[in-house]
Parts: sequence; C-alpha cells; structure tokens
Amino acid sequence: MANKKRSVLVTGVSHYWGGRLASLLEEDQEVGTLIGIDYKKPEQKFKKLEFFQIEPHHPLLAELLTVAEVDTICHLLFVDAYRPSEEIFDLNVMGFMDLLAAAAAGQTPRVVIMSDTRVYGAHPKKPNFLLEHTELAQSASHPYVSDRIEIEKFADRFSRTNDKPELTILRFANILGHKADTPMKRYLAPPAAPTAFGFDPMFQLTHEEDVLAALLHALKTDVSGAFNIAGDGVMPLTQILRIGDRVPLPVGVPVIKIGGFLTRKTCFPDSLPIASDYLKFPCVGETVKMKEVLGFTPKYSTRQTAEDFYENMRLSRYLPRPAGIESDPQASEQLEEYIQTRRREAGYLFELMQEIEDHGQEQ
Repeated sequence: MANKKRSVLVTGVSHYWGGRLASLLEEDQEVGTLIGIDYKKPEQKFKKLEFFQIEPHHPLLAELLTVAEVDTICHLLFVDAYRPSEEIFDLNVMGFMDLLAAAAAGQTPRVVIMSDTRVYGAHPKKPNFLLEHTELAQSASHPYVSDRIEIEKFADRFSRTNDKPELTILRFANILGHKADTPMKRYLAPPAAPTAFGFDPMFQLTHEEDVLAALLHALKTDVSGAFNIAGDGVMPLTQILRIGDRVPLPVGVPVIKIGGFLTRKTCFPDSLPIASDYLKFPCVGETVKMKEVLGFTPKYSTRQTAEDFYENMRLSRYLPRPAGIESDPQASEQLEEYIQTRRREAGYLFELMQEIEDHGQEQ
C-alpha cells in the first residue's frame, strides 16, 4: 500500500517565507493536504493550498488541525520589529503559545519553528562556536530578537512537560539574499556600513535558498530538537563588506546607540538593523548537529552567500526599472469587452450585407 501523504499547515503564507515554502509544498508529491493561515490575504495565487485568514489565537484552530489530520505545522508567522509593540508581541509570542496549545489539543505530532542564532546573544564570555544547548540570552535590545528568545524559552518549557507535539527549531544565522528582506540585507546593502570602532567580529551567513531547503528538509525528515543552520565557514565583517566594495565606517558604539534616537526618533537603543553587540562580538553557531543529526548540508558557504548577494546587487543596476507607465488592469477588461462587441457588430453587418447581396442575385 502506498505511503500516506503528508498533511501540512503553514503559518504566515501571506509573508515571504511562508509563501515561498507553500509554493514548494504545492509541487511536492508527498504532500496531500496543504493548509495556510495568516492574518492577511496573500497576494500570490496558490493552486493547491487551502487558505484561511485567521491568527494563531483563533479558537477553531485546534479543530481545524484535527479534522484535516495535520501531521506537521511549519510556523513562519513572525513580524520583525525594531521598537516595542504590544500588537507585534501578541502576534509573535502569544500567538506562538496559542499555536502550541492548539497543536496539543489537535494531536498534531510535530511543529517546525523558524528561529535565529542571535537568540544566543553576543558577549565576550560566550564560546567561539555556540552549541545548541548553549544558554540563550536573557534579553536583547531589538524586539525582533527578544521575541525569538521568548518563543524559544516557552518552547523549551513546553517540551519539558508535553510529549506532543515534538518541536524542531531551526536557528538560522544571518539570512542573506537579494529577494528576502532581512536585517542582514538591510545592513549590507547600502554603499557604506557603520561598524563598531576597534572590533571586527566573525560572521556566518545563510543563503535565502538554503533557508527554504532547510525548512523543506526538516518538514520531511521528522527529526526533533534545535539545530543551528548556516553555510560553511566564517568571515570577518570587514571582509564581507570588501566583497561588495562597501565602505566600513568605524564609529563608537555609544554613537550607534544614540543614532537610533536621533535618526528614527524612537526609544529603541540601536539605529542599525543589527544590534551593536553583534558588531562587537561573534555569534557563531556550531553546525555539526545540522549535518550529522538533521542530515542537512547548505548549498552555499558563507563566502558564496556574500558573493552571490553582491553579484545580484550589481546586476540589479542594469535591469530596466518601471517608469510609472503601465496599463490599468480594469482598462484591459474594458478593452477586451469592446473588441468582442465590435467583432460581434462586424459579424452581424457582414451577415446582413451577405443576405442583401444574395437576395439581389436571386432577383
């Protein structure tokens, strides 16, 4: 008898990662039922996915998981934030808690979670290579990191008291690509990048395509636990900037923090997409477990990821840019209707003239 096809629910399908993964799963022959949820409607069109515009808080989510016999949830609904927001915290952290509660009530066997190696924090006393059991940071200056930390701490407490669902946590290091909007891209893309004066930490990079490959692999591998995901090798920050001919601007860390208030007029402590601590000290995840236990090897190394990113940035300058001159989609429908009407009128006139001509010939 053929193996039963998977039933998968993906959260965040209206956002970049959820939408990209859902598109891949639609083409996967091993996936039978594919459900997507998000708090807003997706712009892209799906061929197979059944979409519901709900949040993880929804009271019927557990029943949906039960009736659809979902065996795997891939949780990708997460909103980045650079200043504290109760609404985003409720979606990111409280929403995750409700999702796990629904998964337990719906008897869903497994949940795959997208996380970040920054949850370890950057500190001079941290080891050079961080293992998955390394203690997480107690706090973070950027909410998008602190929310990840809260999610992981709750996931750990949940796993200690619940056998199901099993959790697979993928901690990605500095995701970079020309398509995905990530903190690392926002930091490396400008012509010049502020750096911490007197520091040049080692960095890992993860190519955006390897992110999708790792998520797809984790969904189909059924291995639980936490895993650091990154391309092979590490590079000093200044060397990464040199690959893209970017100019490092060494400034004092206090200046970086004050710049956040002056340039953005907000109260969060750092003005950069990457918090200043990560520009001073390394935050490098050991990836042995990724290869030996999860069985996943990224296609791109750290160097190849940087080179591919900057090459695509260079080529994008030569692509034609929209000039603001484009057709109105509604006008296209009106035009098509007008053409069809004229064709019908022309056909009617032709038939009428043909009848008159035939009638004249008979006389």
